[in-house]
Formats: sequence, structure tokens, C-alpha cells
Amino acid sequence: MKRDLKALQNTVFDVVIVGGGIYGCAAAWDASLRGMKVALIEKGDFGGATSSNSLKTIHGGLRYLQTLDLKRFRESVRERKILMKIAPHLVHPLPVAMPTYGHFMKGPEVMFAGLMANDVLSCDRNIGMDTQKHLPNGKVISREECLKRVPGIDPARVNGAATWTDAMVYSSERLTLAYVQSAVSRGAIAANYVQALGIIEENGRAAGVKVKDSLTGEEFEIKARSVLNTSGAWVEQLADQKDLFKLSTAMNIIVKRHLLKGNAAGITAPYEYTLPGGGTNKGRHVLFVSPWREYTIIGTYHRPYIGDPDKMTVTREEVEAFLKEVNAGYPGDPISIDEVTFVHKGFLPMDGVNPETGEVNLCKHYKFAHAGSGTEGLITLAGVKYTTARDVAMKAIDRVAHTISGSWKSCATASTRLYGGEIDSFESFASDVKSKAPAGSAEHLAKCYGTAAYSLLSYPSDLLDIVPGSAEVLKAEIVHSVRQEMAVTLADIILRRTDLGSGEYPGDETLKAVAKIMGSELDWNKSRIAKEIESTRSRYFGI
Repeated sequence: MKRDLKALQNTVFDVVIVGGGIYGCAAAWDASLRGMKVALIEKGDFGGATSSNSLKTIHGGLRYLQTLDLKRFRESVRERKILMKIAPHLVHPLPVAMPTYGHFMKGPEVMFAGLMANDVLSCDRNIGMDTQKHLPNGKVISREECLKRVPGIDPARVNGAATWTDAMVYSSERLTLAYVQSAVSRGAIAANYVQALGIIEENGRAAGVKVKDSLTGEEFEIKARSVLNTSGAWVEQLADQKDLFKLSTAMNIIVKRHLLKGNAAGITAPYEYTLPGGGTNKGRHVLFVSPWREYTIIGTYHRPYIGDPDKMTVTREEVEAFLKEVNAGYPGDPISIDEVTFVHKGFLPMDGVNPETGEVNLCKHYKFAHAGSGTEGLITLAGVKYTTARDVAMKAIDRVAHTISGSWKSCATASTRLYGGEIDSFESFASDVKSKAPAGSAEHLAKCYGTAAYSLLSYPSDLLDIVPGSAEVLKAEIVHSVRQEMAVTLADIILRRTDLGSGEYPGDETLKAVAKIMGSELDWNKSRIAKEIESTRSRYFGI
């Protein structure tokens, strides 16, 4: 997979997809499987904006049963199963506990009924699946067991917990990239750091996009019979489409210690909102706390956003405000701000803010729109959920297929393995990788790369050494990221291609070592290396 801008200029595509987040990447894969000529561009790096802001959870939709939204529940169950099937190296079961209180809506009796309904309505979840992906039935556990699994909550009024199993993605960054790799393997032309400047119109139809190479400043045109706009918070900048949604920010924090005992948990935390007319409103909401590798991920802190999405920042004040909520909901094991090793912050579409509670009302459903000018062949998609991106991408490409003539194949993304996912038994596969990989790197290679790990292990022996400062990442991964995965900046590798900096700042030694290898591959001088190191370092909270 290489960044080939000449190919973008010399081809007339069936569809050009603008925006390389999870929705755009999934759409590129779908369209390429159907036989379309596909171009995918992203103004930054693939999955580098909102899609990188993830709790890593693949939800089965249990919460939708509270409102009897069976359609969304079944969609979530289906998509969770599909992801574990098509990306078995990346998506794995995740036990979850939700403490219960009293004997009403949050009590064990109601939760037990919900778990029973969940199991009945998702009774097909294990059919045809690798046993490592089987999700057991939910159950209600005792107060004592709950306090063992979720030890830091206030024990007052706790009378048990509802437990079930969802799923978690080991690397959401690698999953997004796997969609791109899969699309490219089917003939798509993809390029990061290519910014769309505007729509090309011919006879009232979209005929492509004007773009700029963000690395060189060169401007050129990409010709296409249709345009799919999946640029997230930036959709309105490309198309004359106003009021499709309002923006809100969603923030998650990473802490380098395990707060829980082998499971994720929903904890109830208090919050306080200052009303516009004066006074305050106090309420409680659920935060999700999840173990991930040697870390704990906690989310989500939602706030409305007004302004240029390119100028969104993370402030110490908002991290402190979120920690105040977290520690109020988990008082037995308080977190200091110095323990926060990374902050994820991205955008989600919202309908508005509840004027009485101050809470953000997130959009519940994805939205499609056409440009306000009535340009034919231009489709805009605003997505709301990582888990169901494949399904929504399918619907988007269905719309593309209706706007352009052609004998297109049916959607096959539900049954076609993603790049690296040709694995029938994950445990057998992981054991085989362990027998071949350098000490300490096997689990990482198996879960991040799947069957593509064998390509990494074929690199020369001097590149199979561990990167300085890491316990598992091989030097070969750095070279491979540049040669085969379109990494062009140091941050691409540190934050998205490898695990070096996905949870915390990897250290100066590691940045220098990786920059040296990249510099050798890309012919960087000392000034460029220093600039890349400083730019990457600035991405980390508190550094």
C-alpha cells in the first residue's frame, strides 16, 4: 500500500471518498468489493481524528433494550459478531459489570430481566464463531462479588451487579487501517495527507474534487462519477450542507493502572451543571471504565463545541473537571491528574443540549444528505457510532450505486475477512505466531497484524530486534509502516501504526530511535528529525 498521487490524477473513478475515518475507510472497502473504481483521500492520517477517539468497545446494544429499540439492538449484535468474524485478531470478548441499586430500574430484578432479554434476542451470537469469540449468558452477581470486581465504587446501596460480555478492539487504529488495506488490495487508490478543497461540478453533477497535497502544497483534481463525503466534523467545509448536525466533543482519558479486576464496568457518577439563568442542576450519569492492556480507559466527557474543528484542543481544566466526576463515582481509588497518560478527544454529532440538565443530546442515528445546491452525485454521510460503521458504509455505497450506472456486485463486507483476518482459530494462530516471534512480541504481533505478522517476521534478522524503550514493538514494524502502510510522519507510527505511543508518551529514547529509522527510509535530515520528534511529543497531555 503506497501513496500514489499520480494514480489519483490519471484515473476517472466511480466514486471518490473524502474522509479517511472509520466510515470512509469502510465505505472504500465496500465499494471496491462491489467492483467500483475507488479513490479514498484523507487530509490528515487515516483514523487520525475522531476515529482515534475511542473507548475501544464494540457494543452489542444492551442499553437499547431500555427503550425497546429492538432495531438498533439487533444491528449492534449483528455488527459485533461480524467484526469478530472479519477481524478476529483485533476484536475480542470483554466482560462487563454494572452495579445494581435498590429494587426499581437500577435494581437486580430489572437488570436480570434485561439480561434475559439480551440473551434471548441475541441467541445467534455464537453460531458459526470461533470458540474464543463465544459470549456467555449474562447473570446477576452478589454484592460481595460486585465489590470485588469494581472495588472503588461507593458501597452504599450497592446490592449486586449485572454482568454480561461485549467486545473490545485491541487497536482501533489498526482496525481502521485494515479497512484501507483491504480496499487497496481490491484495487482502490488511497492517499493520506490529501485535503479536499472543493467539489468539481459538470452539468449539475459532481465530477470529482479539487485537492491539495498537504505535504507539498501541490493542487490537482481527482475526477470521479460521484463523491461520498465522510469527513466527519468537516463535512460542511466541503459541501454546501448546513445544519446537518451540531458539533460536540467527546473525551476519554487513559490511566496507567488497572482500576478493575478483569472486567469493564459502568459506574454512576454525579455531575453539576450551571444553568444559563443561574443556579445549578445536579444529576448522575454513567461512565464506562475499561481495562486495556496495562491501562484503564475512562469515558466519556461530552461538551458542546462551537468553532473551527481544526482548532479543537485539550485543556488541563477540562481534564480536571472530568476527573472530578470520575473520582466522585469511584471514590475508593481516586485518580490524580499526574496519572493521566493520554487523552483522546474527538467530535460527535449532537442534536443540542438539554437546557434543564446541561447534558449533550447526541444524535442517535446516522444521517445522509445531498448538497444544498442540489448537485447530483454528491452524498454526505454523518455517522454516530464506531461499531456499526460497516453497516452504515454499506448503505452509503448502496446510494452511490444508484447514482451511477454499472453492473455492481452485492455488498460482501459482512462475510469477507479484513486484511490480516484470515484466521479460523485465534488461539491456534496466536500459538503459531508465538513459536516464530522474538520473545515478548508475539501477542502484540498476533493481535495488531493478524496473518500479516508473518510478513513482518520475514524481514532481516537485524530488524527483528525490539525498538529501544519498548517491550514488544519490532524495528521491522517501523520499516514496514513506511514501505507498506503509508506512514509519512513520526506521529503516524507512534500513534497509529504501532503500539509505541497509543497509551502514553513512549519516551525520548524511543522517539529518537524511531525517527532515525524513518529518517533513513525517507531521507530526513537532522532538522526534519528534530521537527518530527517535537511535533509528536506535543501530542501528549502533560508532557
